[in-house]
Amino acid sequence: MTPVLQTEGLTLRYGRFTAVNDVSLTLEQGRRYGVLGPNGAGKTSLLNLLTGTVRASAGRVRLDGKDITAQGPEQRRHAGLGRSFQKTSIFSELSVLDNLRLAVQSDDGVALFNPWTARARNRRLTERAAAFAEQVGLDGRLDTPASAMSYGELRQLEIGLALATQPRVLLLDEPTAGMSEEETHAIVDMLKERMPASLTLLVIEHDLKVIEGLTDHVFVFESGALFEQGTPEQIRTSDRVQRIYFKGAAHA
Repeated sequence: MTPVLQTEGLTLRYGRFTAVNDVSLTLEQGRRYGVLGPNGAGKTSLLNLLTGTVRASAGRVRLDGKDITAQGPEQRRHAGLGRSFQKTSIFSELSVLDNLRLAVQSDDGVALFNPWTARARNRRLTERAAAFAEQVGLDGRLDTPASAMSYGELRQLEIGLALATQPRVLLLDEPTAGMSEEETHAIVDMLKERMPASLTLLVIEHDLKVIEGLTDHVFVFESGALFEQGTPEQIRTSDRVQRIYFKGAAHA
């Protein structure tokens, strides 16, 4: 079976500094993957390369066997590669439902949508937006303005916005960063229980407990290179990972 996402020798250089060094990964459809490593390990740079935010210095990215290395972020999004939105992509004055309607409309290519017009004007957009709200556990907050939501709820909304683009692969950059323990549990439970079985997840996290709760395969990075990979249990008990990650290295 063709991997849903694959990299071959992926490299990112800034002058003499190598942020990502000759990384080859294989992601299969429907599996949950984690990326772990200390500060400066190259985790976010890897995500930027996968989404096309930055251009690779060398190597290839393939989606469903097709070379997408030369494609930009928008082309990759339409091809099925999604990434959680930053908070700046949320319209704070709009409700949960209207934020999601905008994302659904963007995916559909619907022109001239006005979020302040009567919702009945486009029932299909509303129904799809409500379905994504339910998927991320915000179905009870449809009419709540984003400005009135907690930090954890905003992260749920960001994931809902990403899901509204109907990705086959969803990349999440530290989805529980800055959360309380209760909010972290809520996000982990939501991602475990509500994501489509066919969706491939790649989650960057600084918290090994989150990685263990969410993923079945972990990639460990150090100094821009893929250092180790395996199941969460294999990673936790690896002497090599213990030396670089748990012995004084800053987590991020």
